Amino acid sequence: MAIAKTSAKFRKGGDTLDYTPSADVAAGSLVVVGSLVGLAQWPIAAGEAGTLKALHRGEVIEVTVDEALGETASGTAIYVTSAGLVTATATNNTLVGYAAAAIGASDKTFEIVCA
Repeated sequence: MAIAKTSAKFRKGGDTLDYTPSADVAAGSLVVVGSLVGLAQWPIAAGEAGTLKALHRGEVIEVTVDEALGETASGTAIYVTSAGLVTATATNNTLVGYAAAAIGASDKTFEIVCA
């Protein structure tokens, strides 16, 4: 049964998440919110409302790290810590996706296919 009168308003695209951090967030940071991993496309100041790009299944992101992740096979699960660091360790971390290709022992830039 249809309801006789319906009114709706478009608010925003479904690929963003409102976020107010307790500490400054740099552009390019991966941020864990609940069980979701978002990408800060612009800097967000502590205590100020900002927007994260929600990462969707199948999207590919390029990650650059300060320290190499280590040799990792293509398809290896990649996680994000609560501090926004990438790791291959599942315990207490949030899945962001899978290595798009093998990662060399000293590689500091690689791609992840989002989960």
